[in-house]
Amino acid sequence: MKEKEIIAKDNPHPDVGKSKYKVRLAYTIWADYEVVAENKDEAYETVQEIGGLEKIRWREGFHRNNDVKVIAEDWNPDVEESFEVHKIEECVPYEDTEFKDYSDPYWTSDEFEWQTGEDQ
Repeated sequence: MKEKEIIAKDNPHPDVGKSKYKVRLAYTIWADYEVVAENKDEAYETVQEIGGLEKIRWREGFHRNNDVKVIAEDWNPDVEESFEVHKIEECVPYEDTEFKDYSDPYWTSDEFEWQTGEDQ
């Protein structure tokens, strides 16, 4: 049996002896939405219909002249995760000692100014 010819043993390619790894990173994301609605149910349903994750753009690049790239991905809503809906502001009519003006409303986070209650 003939011996193999050894080529460039003294000047090998820089990747010789290295290993390739698959690294899985898990990310948890969340988003708070602000939505104007009649009540908590309408707010939640609106976000379920219109909101959500449309696109994830992963960063990729090079390390020592080799690709660092995403080779697989998966993302789904977490149906086990609970959701929260909290009222944060209410649009109320302008009011002073002389009048209450429904044509000039403003948004307030002051619960004492709310007219429909916290859970509405």
